[in-house]
Amino acid sequence: MNTYKKRKLSIKAIIILFVLFITLVGGVTAWGISYTSDKLPIRSTGHSFENPVKLSPLASFQSPKYKIMIDPGHGGKDPGATGASGKYERDYTLTLAMKVFDLLRDEPMFEPRLTRSTDIFVELEDRAAMANEWQADALLSIHGNTYTDASANGTETLHTEEGSRLLAQSVQQNMIMGLGFRDRGVKEEQLKVLSLSEMPAVLVEVGYLTNSDEESIMLSTDGQAAAAKGIVEGLKQYFLQYGEHPSSPDNQQIDGLEELSSDNHTNVASDVIKKKVYYNGAAADGKRVALTFDDGPDTEITSSILDILKENEIKATFFIVGKQAKAHPEMVKRIVKEGHIIANHSWSHPHFDQLTIEEARKQIKDTQDQLEAISGLRPLLFRPPYGELDEERVKAVHELNMAVVNWSVDTMDWSGIGAPAMMKIVNKQIYPGGIILQHSSSGKDNTVEALKLMIPQLREKEYTFVTVPEMLHLPAYQDA
Repeated sequence: MNTYKKRKLSIKAIIILFVLFITLVGGVTAWGISYTSDKLPIRSTGHSFENPVKLSPLASFQSPKYKIMIDPGHGGKDPGATGASGKYERDYTLTLAMKVFDLLRDEPMFEPRLTRSTDIFVELEDRAAMANEWQADALLSIHGNTYTDASANGTETLHTEEGSRLLAQSVQQNMIMGLGFRDRGVKEEQLKVLSLSEMPAVLVEVGYLTNSDEESIMLSTDGQAAAAKGIVEGLKQYFLQYGEHPSSPDNQQIDGLEELSSDNHTNVASDVIKKKVYYNGAAADGKRVALTFDDGPDTEITSSILDILKENEIKATFFIVGKQAKAHPEMVKRIVKEGHIIANHSWSHPHFDQLTIEEARKQIKDTQDQLEAISGLRPLLFRPPYGELDEERVKAVHELNMAVVNWSVDTMDWSGIGAPAMMKIVNKQIYPGGIILQHSSSGKDNTVEALKLMIPQLREKEYTFVTVPEMLHLPAYQDA
């Protein structure tokens, strides 16, 4: 499938990047991050989140993404440290990693992955191997510290290679600013997961779980939010100042909230639609996955898919092509009757970059009108054919009071590969909040066969199935 095209940096973006550069240089000079080697630091006194780190604004431009591998320390049979409250480090690191993951996914310049998204054990060499095979631009391992003296406190960031020192300094500085813990500095240590990584790699010891005061902050909602923001801000400042863009950009995202539409179907949904392209739900919502089916309906494949979904009591989201809806109105009615969501996938599945803005609007509006005439429902969700939509056309969709939704897992069923090959892709790419792309048009028997495998395999991994509106916390329809 095609991805979004690069957009040129705007003058505004260049100015913002320059300001961020000057800010970082001044900040590093002022802070003068230092190394502290004492083993029994002074107990911290008082704590406040009055001035937490705020994520710095980024211009809305198409930028190549930096691949960030987030590594929640420990897991499974390795619980890590036991905190003052009796809680394990492995649970804390996973919770914080999920929050960092979600923040990074909302940033246009990053593409994050996790070495683990559940409480499983992963060998240290395998964590590094994941980052190396993915060709990540950075690896960040999250941990909580421990010491026999319960008064030990503070944040420190570790690196093994000299090439990772600047990343460690940037993360450390922003963690201290966000959490307000004692600055234990940046240290060089020989750690396996860092030494085996082929990219800048750091390990963050957020604070001391064995210090009851510090642990209570680390486990709190505010404390985790501050830590996550500090980590993300550190990554942003590092790559904006020192990073070189990777060669292959990923899909665009545009931050901010949608303005009220001038279209006749303006409603409360316009207040919650984000000016972005949605690819996933939030990992923090748990192990949820959304099945989506494009290009239908037809009478054969769509019917088989609906039978399987009904048998397994699963609701899915169907991105419908307008002319197919006109040809098979009874199938549209069945989709709605059985509790699934219908969404807009254009009238005739053209390449939108080859259309004028008015032609693109007509493709969407004609499909909206057709679906409303058949079902009485006017979808809120739109998926562009081939996943293609430049900034100007994204804006045009938002002006129609619609949300743009793509996917995070492409089963490649459209290519004709078999069900086992499709399942290898799904099992490799799936993570909490994933949106799976499949097709419900004629000639896609492999989709049906893969679906029969996919449902039990994902359920065995404890995933639950939701619709896209449920996943994204959006209404399904306009005027809803």
